[in-house]
Amino acid sequence: MKRCIKVVASSAIGLFVVWALFRGADWRVVGRTIREVRLGWLLLMQVPIWLSYVARIQRWSYIVRATKPASFRHMFSATHIGFLANFTLPLRIGEPIRALVLNRLAKLKFPQAMAMVVLDRVTDLISLVPVLVVTLIALPSIGTIVLPPGTLKNEKPIIFKEAYITAGAWGAMAFLLGVVAVLVLLYVNKAMVLRISDRLLGGVWPRLARSARGLLTHFAEGLHVFRSAADMAKSVAFSLITWGLTLISWVFLLEAFDLEWPWYTVFVMQSFLAAAISAPGLPGLLGQFHFPIVIALLVCVEGMDPNGAKALAIVAHLLCVIPIYIAGVFCLFWEQMGLLELTRETAHSQVEFEQDG
Repeated sequence: MKRCIKVVASSAIGLFVVWALFRGADWRVVGRTIREVRLGWLLLMQVPIWLSYVARIQRWSYIVRATKPASFRHMFSATHIGFLANFTLPLRIGEPIRALVLNRLAKLKFPQAMAMVVLDRVTDLISLVPVLVVTLIALPSIGTIVLPPGTLKNEKPIIFKEAYITAGAWGAMAFLLGVVAVLVLLYVNKAMVLRISDRLLGGVWPRLARSARGLLTHFAEGLHVFRSAADMAKSVAFSLITWGLTLISWVFLLEAFDLEWPWYTVFVMQSFLAAAISAPGLPGLLGQFHFPIVIALLVCVEGMDPNGAKALAIVAHLLCVIPIYIAGVFCLFWEQMGLLELTRETAHSQVEFEQDG
């Protein structure tokens, strides 16, 4: 029942975002903008996208091998089947599915595999900090954000004061730094972290406190990566390379639409997108993927037409989704697995994972 409520709630939010963003679109303008795109730049965009997948897997390999080495093939399959699940199923179930596939292929225990997945996400977040820093630097240049009429079928401009945007950006930065602090503290003194968690949650939500204790205990098992400073440094380095390649792909996309854009546009796009897709939504991140790109373009590119921004967001989504589906379906076939079967097994493994410890 709890899972159904989450699915319904996240889907309702996703549908609202899609409706709000596209209800006022002039589809003739959107279609004409897409037809006029420069295909050479779109083809070139695929190069950094696919290279970013390789860098992402290499990043994860330095984390996983601290517990048990896994082959590139196994990690490639686990990563892309997880991506496929995230873009096909609700509630971002792709992360635990990635852990389950690694559990099957590399014979790594599911709790350990989950810890490896979480650590990979933490490394990802650490490397996102420079992107957010650049966005914060750019905010004074952007000033007050004004969404022109027609963005959300609004008749009057929608205004967001600079102070609110800056506070939100600093809040995201504080959250990332807090995650890193908890991670380090968990490694240095696991017992203290567990005591704090029990005291904070035990008196109010005993069941949540038990789940949190089990999660933190299993997560601490994955922190062996910190025993090798070199492996952690390499993991962070490849994470930075991954984000760098992603930013380059956005540059090629903007050039494909022949836009005049300030240097910070790609950083703002990536920051807004990372924040938006971190929450559950519709399968395929419909609306959830498009909205931050549209807002970022209207914020950064002077005189940007809302319909042109929506056209670019649609193309960006397709160019990101198509490689994920190609690689994900290929890996399912290659490893002789089924997505529905993995989903059912993942749900069962997650229950045991949360109850254990």
